[in-house]
Amino acid sequence: MKNFAASALALSLIAISGCAEAESKGRDMKRADVEKIIQEYLMENPEILREALIELDKKEDRAALAAVSDALFKDPRDVSIGPKDAKVTIVEFFDYNCGFCKNSSDWLKGVMDKYPDDVRVVFKELPILDGRTKTSRNAAKAALAAARQGKYTTMHFSMMNERSLTKDRVLAIAEKAGLSMEKLKKDMEDPEMDRQLEDGLLLANRIPSLTGTPFFVINDDFIAGADTKRLDKMLEDALKNS
Repeated sequence: MKNFAASALALSLIAISGCAEAESKGRDMKRADVEKIIQEYLMENPEILREALIELDKKEDRAALAAVSDALFKDPRDVSIGPKDAKVTIVEFFDYNCGFCKNSSDWLKGVMDKYPDDVRVVFKELPILDGRTKTSRNAAKAALAAARQGKYTTMHFSMMNERSLTKDRVLAIAEKAGLSMEKLKKDMEDPEMDRQLEDGLLLANRIPSLTGTPFFVINDDFIAGADTKRLDKMLEDALKNS
């Protein structure tokens, strides 16, 4: 579908110029002639097709983000930090066992500290590595349970700073954070926790470029990965244009 669309774009552009040239010569250009011109042009300028495909991917992703806007920005179950009317909203999908997520967590914390009035951060638990680690889902549930005691960010960034997140280690982090352990364990067993995590996975599946973590949405744009230089640039542009 994407190849067809990109080819159609090239076809339209070249056919227009080709037909104009043909008209100037007083004859009709046959389809075979146009196709030959397209083939030769794309062989000489392959970057045209590549750029068209990139733009098509971006268009599809932005359309997907618009279609799930409420689930991204307005799910009352999500933990968010910052004013609801902030100039910029950052949504992060992450897994506590993701090394790239750990690498970008300092960047996110720095943004929260630097722009407390201008930036809102929405945390989306996405334990996609649980099949391998067997601990990602438990960590996500512990973070959500900590939110019920007003300790989400403490728990979140503490776990992001840990390399091993066994069940015992997660409980030790929670205890150090001053959480009621009895309430934490009870809340982690709440079926609503699993329902929220499943909804997050379903939401992620509706965004074509979201194939791993971390994945950041900044207002109506997005970045896959932990490229903090690109994140800085996108955030600066979003703040400037808001």
